[in-house]
Amino acid sequence: MPPLLPLGSSLRGRYRIHRTLHQSRLRNLYIAEDQHLRGKFWVVKEMQPVGVDHGDRARLLALFQAEALQVSTLEHPHLPKLVDFFSQEGCLYLIREFIPGTDLATALQTRGSLAETEALRIGAQLCDLLAYLWTRKLPSGIHRDLRLSNMVLTGDGQIKVLDVGFGRLLGGRGSESMGAPDYAAPEQFTGEAGADTRTLVYNVGALLYHMLTGMNPGSSPFNLPPVEELRPGLATVTRSILTKALKNHPADRPGSLQELRRGLNKALAAAARRPGRPAESTERPQERQARTGSAGGAWAWVLGTLLTALMGGALVVLYQMFLHS
Repeated sequence: MPPLLPLGSSLRGRYRIHRTLHQSRLRNLYIAEDQHLRGKFWVVKEMQPVGVDHGDRARLLALFQAEALQVSTLEHPHLPKLVDFFSQEGCLYLIREFIPGTDLATALQTRGSLAETEALRIGAQLCDLLAYLWTRKLPSGIHRDLRLSNMVLTGDGQIKVLDVGFGRLLGGRGSESMGAPDYAAPEQFTGEAGADTRTLVYNVGALLYHMLTGMNPGSSPFNLPPVEELRPGLATVTRSILTKALKNHPADRPGSLQELRRGLNKALAAAARRPGRPAESTERPQERQARTGSAGGAWAWVLGTLLTALMGGALVVLYQMFLHS
């Protein structure tokens, strides 16, 4: 595990470490203040190669520089901007735009599931971003960057995908083809991902399934319960497009990210215009059942009390009529 940089220390005489965001075996994340642009803050990602000999270290450095140079040219509203990269004292550093917000893994853990319209908007944004990245032909691919912890939801509902393009630098060969196993398509496990975007269609579908149901697809790979069993009340078109995106055979899925995007647009319109649509709940089904069950019991008690009172009043009236007859 790379030791943490001291707070207040400086990288390249420019990036002053302000606070630590995260520490792990291979990576540390910091917030740093720009000493040339006062008041500007960046995220610093520090990566330390472990178990890499001298010869491989030179190859790794060349790969890092090539990928960082290409990623720094990317311009998209759902990507944070990479503004600098360098190596120092055996570690690799990336300097990128700081994105305030909550990552989707944390949001899902807190809320159980996302509202239908919110999840569909995120899915549509992912389609736009992945179609853009596909045209840029990143050399390391993009499947492995698709995980909820890599996606930050901003206050205005925009999604930002972090660390695109660097998934293979410190990982093994298996991670290069498969990526995040929870959302991987069947063909990624066999290394048969095709030359079109239908594998990415599955990846987006699996992420949507997780966001809408709260169930991680990796817990029952390629044998998922129908979405309506875990999340009743979704628009019919939402269920239809999600079911199609998660077909095990690529030929049965939407043929491209653009086609999936059109389907998500229709689903979003249908979900938003349903007459009398109640406010969407993000409760898990079992939580909803427990709540409605207890509420039903309370209403039964109140109704029983009212009926008893009414019947009691009627008996009093009949008794008085009998006395005066």
